[in-house]
Amino acid sequence: MTCFLQQSAATVRTLVAAAAVMIAAETAVAHAEDCGFKTPPDIDVARELMITDLSVVNDMRVDGPDGAWSLGRLMTALADDGRASSLVKAWLQTWDTPGAVNGFPLPARPAVRDRIVRPWMAMDGAASMETWTPNFAHAPFRLLAVVYRPDLGIVGRDNAIANAGEARLVFTALDLAVIPDIARAPPLPFTLIVEYTLPATDRDAVRNWAERWHALGRLPFGMAYNAALQSITDAFDGASARTTVRLRTNDGLAPPWQLREFRRDSGTGRLVDAAVSNTPHLSLIATPSELSAFVNDNRGNDLPPRFLGGNADIPGPDFRWPAMGIANNVLRHNFAMLTCNGCHSAETGRKAADVDPAHAGFRHIGGRLREEEATLSEFLTGNPAVVADPTGKLQTFCDLKMRQKAMFEALHPTPVPEVALGAAPRSTPDVGTPGAGMSHPDDLSVARSRRDRTD
Repeated sequence: MTCFLQQSAATVRTLVAAAAVMIAAETAVAHAEDCGFKTPPDIDVARELMITDLSVVNDMRVDGPDGAWSLGRLMTALADDGRASSLVKAWLQTWDTPGAVNGFPLPARPAVRDRIVRPWMAMDGAASMETWTPNFAHAPFRLLAVVYRPDLGIVGRDNAIANAGEARLVFTALDLAVIPDIARAPPLPFTLIVEYTLPATDRDAVRNWAERWHALGRLPFGMAYNAALQSITDAFDGASARTTVRLRTNDGLAPPWQLREFRRDSGTGRLVDAAVSNTPHLSLIATPSELSAFVNDNRGNDLPPRFLGGNADIPGPDFRWPAMGIANNVLRHNFAMLTCNGCHSAETGRKAADVDPAHAGFRHIGGRLREEEATLSEFLTGNPAVVADPTGKLQTFCDLKMRQKAMFEALHPTPVPEVALGAAPRSTPDVGTPGAGMSHPDDLSVARSRRDRTD
């Protein structure tokens, strides 16, 4: 889509709406994203952006209770007192009882205890939840991927840089009830993502993060590569990570498939249920007038908390957000794309293959056996993936390619306009100075135009 390249400071909703206006024929493609640009030749997706190679995800750093990429190490870094076992035990118990987020009910999910917690307790030899101290050597989670998300860097409407994107470690839960062996256990339909905001307040910091990840592309997979990757992930430890970390779960242990989000409570230090990012509670479909009005009148704005619950349910693989009272399908599609359950269902086409075919259709990164590399959805790998929306129009997706573009932009800043350097103003509004954390208003176009995506 030419307008995406030329109007990089616009939001993705505005871009898609502009593309839709240009569509004349019913069979034309309504580009969700521009997938026609030339891929940056020196950015290696598999080494710099979506790292799933077995030499990494099966490295000794993922083993035991304190490997650098193990769940135990990540949780220890989040615990104020180092008591990761207590932190994780309390987190796992959040599924045991009903709750509420922003006034919306949050149902219990007993399958989490039945299929993840109890087999883990059995491995640890614990007789009861009360006496159990989780042993992270038996933690039923297998690393799927280490992910760099430069496309999720935040550049505000005032042109100020808020962060440099995210880094993510993506795990699948394991079925210890079937095979009580961490190395041989098959995956469960349950993904855990540990997400870290990459701190940055100016353009140099954005580029520095990109250069660190980009340097990985010059190394072959192996010992040196893993050591370099660990030097990046080690930066996530400590107090700064505690204030910015977010956990997400993608849970198909029982119907309906459900996504949740957890934040660290600064008062208690616990991981607590939080509103799922930009995803309205499904109950609003029955009374959609206020939600629809907000979508119609606030293009490019995040949804306010009054619409957000603590669970994003996916009733089935054919789920799409309906039209409700949204003005047109372009708005409906872009609204749906920014929700967790929209992005993980029919709106974005075929998902990653899963070991159990009954659970295919919901994950962008599929569960894996230890000796197999994780599979990715066509939404990620497509160049482009093409999906018909409810009106018959074709939407295109090429997510990893867009991330390549975002990384290229992070590595190659667009010079700040003369006015920002003290020259007499022309017709360009003042965007501040480089020292104030500003960037060129056309810089970081992908980060400016994209929003949250779970995988």
